[in-house]
Amino acid sequence: MAHGRIILAVTGVALLGAMFGVAAPPPAPAAAAAPAGYPISGIDVSAYQGPIDWNAVAAGGAQFAYIRASEQAGTPDAFFAANYQAAKAHGLYAGAYHRARPDVSGGAEQADYLIDHAAYADDGRTLPPMLDIEWPRSNWTGLDACYNLTPAQISAWIRAFVDRVAARTGRLATIYTNPNWWNPCTANNATFGANPLFNSGYLPAPPAPPAGWTTWTLWQYANAGALPGDQDVFNGDYAALARLAGGVPFGLLAAANGRYVTAEHTGTSPLIANRTAIGTWERFDLIDAGGGYVALRSHANGRLVTADHAGTSPLIANRSLIGEWEKFTVVGNADGTVSFQAKANGRYVTAEHAGASSLIANRTVIGVWERFSQVPLPGLISLRAEVNGKYVTADNGGALPLIANRDAVWGWELFDQVNAGGGYIAVRARANNKYVTADNSGASPLIASRTSVGTWEKFRAVVRPDARISLLAANGRYVTADQGGAAPLIANATAVATPQLFRPTPR
Repeated sequence: MAHGRIILAVTGVALLGAMFGVAAPPPAPAAAAAPAGYPISGIDVSAYQGPIDWNAVAAGGAQFAYIRASEQAGTPDAFFAANYQAAKAHGLYAGAYHRARPDVSGGAEQADYLIDHAAYADDGRTLPPMLDIEWPRSNWTGLDACYNLTPAQISAWIRAFVDRVAARTGRLATIYTNPNWWNPCTANNATFGANPLFNSGYLPAPPAPPAGWTTWTLWQYANAGALPGDQDVFNGDYAALARLAGGVPFGLLAAANGRYVTAEHTGTSPLIANRTAIGTWERFDLIDAGGGYVALRSHANGRLVTADHAGTSPLIANRSLIGEWEKFTVVGNADGTVSFQAKANGRYVTAEHAGASSLIANRTVIGVWERFSQVPLPGLISLRAEVNGKYVTADNGGALPLIANRDAVWGWELFDQVNAGGGYIAVRARANNKYVTADNSGASPLIASRTSVGTWEKFRAVVRPDARISLLAANGRYVTADQGGAAPLIANATAVATPQLFRPTPR
């Protein structure tokens, strides 16, 4: 990755490729322009870039960054901590990567070092840990292109690495590679296609994926450009990038008029509650801004929402950095809605004139116009209970109540998150395609037994900045992984603590 790849391509690796039948990557053009059709751009960097101006990176439009944390057998990157913290502080999705050296120690061991050194956080803003597996560097002497290992040994090493990442983080590790290295060195191993692919190829169009993948998630298209480090694009929209980072994108439904808040005109106009459905402009993320505050990021343009002019102007998504005007306190209301108090002036955000006017922070008390429902986007998810780290399952094919007791996700641990209207969601189990109900008005454990959505099948989702959620049932109680997760889920809590927190993971 960002560590002298072009020198590699034209010296030692080119010779090794000729000797061992593995083609080396071609030289990259300098300062290549971003390819058309991929609006979500980012970078990958390491100590080779030295100090980085992350303010300029954010202002330059980067929305994600992969940062080298380590390489070989326990060798840290001296710039990792500064780069990683600064990238997140400037609103980017950030991930840590490890430069593999499979000839010196095991895959699980090197994965452990990456996770420990990077201090991986499941916070909704962190990209999956990444394995950088490719040609050896020219100063790693005595190695052929495949590290003097057989394809079976290389494949086993990669499997050990990604399995350890999955076991420790619950995430599928991203794999950075190139088809010209992967295919010969793994003998076209096609068993890693579930892992996100970071494909490398300095070409006018994305290169064909290596064996096992039908598409790519990230593409490194150049080693120089308008931003520091290697130049990358994401294969998807902003919501898909948020999902890759484990985030919970949501719409904000205003209680004032039952309409969704939108960052109108791709974010160039103030926020207003005037939409009947959630599209790109109606999607937001919560970001932990420190000190008990959050920031709101719009998917319309990737910018942060500000209470402009110290709150005297309407809210608008036009900031690339979190300052005082971009900080809000989230206030949870008893009905499961939330209100936002702007740090800029201490006032609550309101959907002014029953939603007919733009959102503005000008209220001293919370009324109907100051209440909003967080509505997570529809999609396939799994739910991991915070109290015991286990996945929720619709046990026995949905015939038994939901319980958090699984170590891995298979069919019974998959659920469809459905927009049920009015600020509510419903949850449908893939085990039997039935909706989860808080049966007997919440007096009985949750079970997937309903063919349609009624009152007992509706839940309000309260989304936290760290991407965990709580579910409020129609009885006004929060869903609990009772008895430390040993008992079935039941809607019986009046407040939120660890047993009422769940981490939804998009699938």
